[in-house]
Amino acid sequence: MMKPMCHHYIQGRDRTAAGRAMVHYWDNEFSIRSNLRQLELPEGGFYPLKPVPVVRLDESGERELVLCEWGLLPFWWKPSAGTPKRAAFQRKTFNARSETVSTTPSYRDAFKRRRCLLPAGAFEEKAHYFSLPSGRPFAFAGLWESWGQGDERMESCTLLTTLPNEEVRGVGHHRMPVILQREAEYARWLNPEINTLAPLEGLLKPLADGSLAVAPKG
Repeated sequence: MMKPMCHHYIQGRDRTAAGRAMVHYWDNEFSIRSNLRQLELPEGGFYPLKPVPVVRLDESGERELVLCEWGLLPFWWKPSAGTPKRAAFQRKTFNARSETVSTTPSYRDAFKRRRCLLPAGAFEEKAHYFSLPSGRPFAFAGLWESWGQGDERMESCTLLTTLPNEEVRGVGHHRMPVILQREAEYARWLNPEINTLAPLEGLLKPLADGSLAVAPKG
């Protein structure tokens, strides 16, 4: 069975980079203004159904870094015969196709109101790591959601995918994450005044061919 894209990513191109060191780096890269130094991040990689770091706007419009479970659970989700447990639903929602994200029921409300960034240093596909040649961190375009039922509460997220560029296509995969790498792109994606697809379509493109460094996993 083909694995969805993307199912694993890491904080830095060095897979042993300490989580706290990366938090300090992200503080500058993503202009985060919060008590993020109290946030404990694991060393190594991030996987679906596990907590991942997310940059979003708080109620005052400032950027904050929080942890969300990777695999978006819409606010309206309830157990059903098809998906009696939320994990079964989330296994289908840790990636969202950028072409249909504004109309798909699971994502359309979050797309309008709860866009976010998922900071990363490299992502894995087909036993290869992909990163920026400079080694700088970047962000996946993402969405976050808040869900609650009874006493249970959780915040979750997804990352958007697009068509692959030459490097990702070269290892045999049909999708790649939507990657943002400049402050203007971060600001536009997080802009709460934008709630339609058209102003954001320019961000939802694959990186230009030759833009990624590729290294075999190992």
